[in-house]
Amino acid sequence: MDKGIRPACNAKFIELLPARVNSREGNVAFRKNVMGFVMEQFGATLASAATHYNHAFIDAKKLAETDATIAAQLAGLGRPEDKKGGRKPKAKPAPDAGSREAVLANMQIALGKTGGDAVETPAPAAVITDAAAAVGLEHLIAGAQTEADAPVDTTAPVLHSVRKVSDQTVVAEGLTLDEANALIAKAAQAKKAKLELVA
Repeated sequence: MDKGIRPACNAKFIELLPARVNSREGNVAFRKNVMGFVMEQFGATLASAATHYNHAFIDAKKLAETDATIAAQLAGLGRPEDKKGGRKPKAKPAPDAGSREAVLANMQIALGKTGGDAVETPAPAAVITDAAAAVGLEHLIAGAQTEADAPVDTTAPVLHSVRKVSDQTVVAEGLTLDEANALIAKAAQAKKAKLELVA
């Protein structure tokens, strides 16, 4: 990049600033004139000229801190402060009926902990039962019991995990109590690693 572009653009910005008309059309014409000068004199692209214009505007704002005349001439130029801020945030999609968030939301509503409406589901109890295998019903029930004074009534069986006693690694998850006890007994009979039920 030629070192003369930036100072030349800054000088042209300050030179044309007093003639600027403080209106939308006047601001567009002012920007167009400064950028056109940079493009003609230095063979710059439109994007490059826009970058130099923006830097010239920033430098003019710094000058305006000490020079009241430039501050008055800059009034109304540029985007208003309330219009800055980038892209608007995207709306969050509603959780589907089988997701963990929907299950937890329905449990909280059933327990009377929130004032919101339930996520549309066939039946909250059915969703909780169906999603329990994926999420871990034991975790959901434990969380609900800490939040609610009364225990949660559920028809689904409580699932357990089995781990090795020696290094505490989990061997199996999602077992009923009978299946977990059978696995522990089978390992003991085969004289394999000693297993225990995870509490």
